[in-house]
Amino acid sequence: MDDPTPRDAHDGQAKTPEAISVVIADHHAAFRAGIRAALEADGFVIVGEAADASTAVSTAVLTRPDVCLVDVVMPGNGLNAVAAIARRSPTTTIVVLTVSSDSSDLLAALERGASGYLLKGMPAGELAKTLRAARNGESALSRAMLPALIHQVRGRPQRQISLPEGRVELTVREWDVAELLRNGLSTAEIATRLGVSPVTVRRHLASVLKKLGVPDRQSAVRALKTSGR
Repeated sequence: MDDPTPRDAHDGQAKTPEAISVVIADHHAAFRAGIRAALEADGFVIVGEAADASTAVSTAVLTRPDVCLVDVVMPGNGLNAVAAIARRSPTTTIVVLTVSSDSSDLLAALERGASGYLLKGMPAGELAKTLRAARNGESALSRAMLPALIHQVRGRPQRQISLPEGRVELTVREWDVAELLRNGLSTAEIATRLGVSPVTVRRHLASVLKKLGVPDRQSAVRALKTSGR
């Protein structure tokens, strides 16, 4: 009977899941050591550590990790680090791991390119499982933050644009993106101006195009230039 276990054609050994490389950015050395030990015990490979935002960015750019854990509460502003890492190492999955349960930090981190927002204190096994899921494109959000996220999204003010077909409502961030698009800025330039990742800008642009009922950026610019405010 054939052995169903996949084996490498060269050495005949059973294949193991590819290790996930991680950079840990947190200003508490003891906390970094604890996370390192927990993740390494679960098969992760720690390729770098950082105690401030600037070092977090340079380390992520140098090592190009699969996952970067970032605390928003760190010297140099962790949110700035999230935006810079998302822009300069776009293949890295960024997950915030922090004590901050502030809903504005949550929304800002997601807008800047984070794929998840976790609160410190979660069991090590749960953290490892969540990071693997995030790397595979699944959501990584502490349950305690869900009400805050829903409240923030529902409570965001709207801006209106008058079109021949009627009035269109945009969120404040969509409005910001639309205005910069109207002024001729590229996706990268809009991302830099707003301090968010290009991925976030493209997501907002897609929403703006859908709400305006147009097929592309050029059509959106024409609609925005002829619209009433």
